[in-house]
Amino acid sequence: MLNENHFRPFRILAGRALLILEDVQPLTRRARQELTDDDRRLRRALIAFFARRVATPAEAEDLSQEVFIRIVRAPRGVAPMPDAYIFRIAANLLRDKGRRDKVRAGYREARALDDFLGIDPLDPHRVAEGREDLARVARAIAELPDKTRRIFTLYRIESIDKHSIAESFGLSVRMVEIHVQRALVALSASIEERR
Repeated sequence: MLNENHFRPFRILAGRALLILEDVQPLTRRARQELTDDDRRLRRALIAFFARRVATPAEAEDLSQEVFIRIVRAPRGVAPMPDAYIFRIAANLLRDKGRRDKVRAGYREARALDDFLGIDPLDPHRVAEGREDLARVARAIAELPDKTRRIFTLYRIESIDKHSIAESFGLSVRMVEIHVQRALVALSASIEERR
């Protein structure tokens, strides 16, 4: 039988729709009331905080909404969240936004430079060169010692953290770092050979 949790893409928080992702547990009545109270009490202050730091009021509103999404995602304790913690979340969101904006600006600049220089990203010669480079890197990875190759693959390609890798190989985290460094040196040498 279906219940309300099967159809809960949105919850209403103080008159605003708040997207709740599937990995978030349903809020208790008390937690929902605390969140609503925080929303009423802090929304204006959060919007003002963001408005002084972003370009548009819509961005300020979006970021303040994201603060409440992160609050809902955070593990709930017995005590309500202090205002300082909520504003720390807001500061972290600004920092994350700055990083994203910097990456996007770099990408836009690179694309603009490619367009200005008349470089076609799908130029057959560039595609062939890229394939050769990829094959060279794949060969260099295959030529690594077995343990170094496996550790490098787990860390850089599979994105598994160093602590988990160290535990599974029975090594220290420092030894995992050394194996990754050795692999990077070998790959760098492989790339330099081409030039």
